[in-house]
Order: sequence, then structure tokens, then C-alpha cells
Amino acid sequence: MANTILHVQSERSPAVPVHVSVSVLGATLAAFAAISFLLCMLLGFVAPEWGLHRPWLQFYLALTGFDLRSLALGLLQSVIFGAYAGASIAAIFNFISRRFG
Repeated sequence: MANTILHVQSERSPAVPVHVSVSVLGATLAAFAAISFLLCMLLGFVAPEWGLHRPWLQFYLALTGFDLRSLALGLLQSVIFGAYAGASIAAIFNFISRRFG
């Protein structure tokens, strides 16, 4: 019987900082915020007596109710705030990842 020697080597890859796309995360959070706003408005329209839409709508500026102006304004604010949040988070993550990762 031949002697078998097992060599265990851990293959370590060099540390490569993770990079998050600022535009992709910004667009993703903008779409998420817009969809969430539309669902909130739909819930408020379908079941206004539940009042579940009120906590979300307090964060939007100048909404007057369930009219077309409020829908357009809220949708625009959702896209802007979502894109801002996504771009900010991605930029901060990329900075910290490069600096400390």
C-alpha cells in the first residue's frame, strides 16, 4: 500500500473591497419607494376607514388627499427620496469598504 499524504491548503483570495453601484442601488430604492407609495395610496382608497395609510403619508409634503395632484406629487417625492437614499447609502458603503475593508 502506498502512503498517501493529503495536503490541505487554504486558498485565500486577496482582499478585494466590495463595490456597490450607486446608480443601481439608487434606482432600486427609488422603485421600491414609488411602489410602496402607490400601494399605500391604493390601500387608503380601498379601505380608508382602516387608517393604515396615514403613517406613511405623513412623510410626504403637500399631499391633500386621494386626488391626481397628490398622487403625482407623492410619486415624484418617492422617486427623489428613494434615489437619494440609495445613492447615499451606496456611496457611503463604497467609501467605508475601500477605507476599512
